[in-house]
Amino acid sequence: MRRFKGFTLTELMIALAVIGILVAVVTPAIMKTRPNKNKMMVKKTFYTTEQIVSTLINDERLYPDMRDVCGEGVVPGADPNVYCAYGFDYDESVTYEGVEYEGDTKFAELFKSRLNVKRDSAEDDLVFYTTDGVKWDLTETKGAWSAGAEPGDFNTGRIGTIIIDVNGDEEPNARQSDSDEDSFDTYHIQILSNGKMRIDPADSRAVDYATINTSIRDTVED
Repeated sequence: MRRFKGFTLTELMIALAVIGILVAVVTPAIMKTRPNKNKMMVKKTFYTTEQIVSTLINDERLYPDMRDVCGEGVVPGADPNVYCAYGFDYDESVTYEGVEYEGDTKFAELFKSRLNVKRDSAEDDLVFYTTDGVKWDLTETKGAWSAGAEPGDFNTGRIGTIIIDVNGDEEPNARQSDSDEDSFDTYHIQILSNGKMRIDPADSRAVDYATINTSIRDTVED
């Protein structure tokens, strides 16, 4: 009868050691090639914001074009600190799909109406969660122009900032500047009254993530 010789303990140990070395070498490479979920969500949320902002600013029913009336943004002959509202600064009452929007929450509420909202925050209905797990905070878009602001200047003329946490309440709940730059999940989008927008330059990694589309590069830079 033919007898089969098995592996010795030494041979098994050597085989296991080789497997361990291969796992140690291959695992980092695999991890690097895995999709970065937060990176994907930055791209998605920025694109979503871009589409909503563009739709709203170009809807004459919501924001009529007042530039011919306003000229350079100031009523001719009036106090230069009196602004003639146009774009997202136009906060007059409008009714859209049976709901009235007006005042300093007009933009935020219209923006929210274009998203698939799952639930509101307990603190404020302008902080809410969408069905994809993203947390949106529009409380800093309340109000519009202030005296002395330049409508085309991101430093003084923006109507506000949208704060986005791409994975909701999951950790780390931090911006790039507050955490390791590869582990942040929160970034800010600044919105101007004329519909221009950009990611806050402090969130430079989010800017890099969003610029997968060449058209975005012009949007996010000054």
